[in-house]
Amino acid sequence: MKDKNDWITQGTQISCKQKISLYAFTMYGNDPKAKVQCIEYCKILREIIQELMLQHYSGLVAKSNSKMKTWTTGKVHSVEQVPNLLVNDEKLKDPKNMANA
Repeated sequence: MKDKNDWITQGTQISCKQKISLYAFTMYGNDPKAKVQCIEYCKILREIIQELMLQHYSGLVAKSNSKMKTWTTGKVHSVEQVPNLLVNDEKLKDPKNMANA
C-alpha cells in the first residue's frame, strides 16, 4: 500500500520547514513585520497544499476502477422506468398526462 501522504513533494517539505523556522522566529522576536510575513507565508503555503491534495485525490478518483455513480443515495429514473397510471381503463405513460390526471 502506498503512503497516504505521497502527494507531499520535496518542495512542500522544504516550505513546511521554512514555515516552522519563521514561526519560531516570530514567537521569540518582537518584529511586527516578521509576524505579518509569517502569516502571509502560512496562508500561501496552505493554499498550495490544498491544491496539491486536490490534484492528487482527483487523479486517484479518475484512475479508480470503481467510480461512484452518484454522490447521493437517491436513484435517477428514466422516463421508461416511471410506472404507468391506469385511468378509465387506459394506461397513461406520458408524465404530463399522468400529472394532469
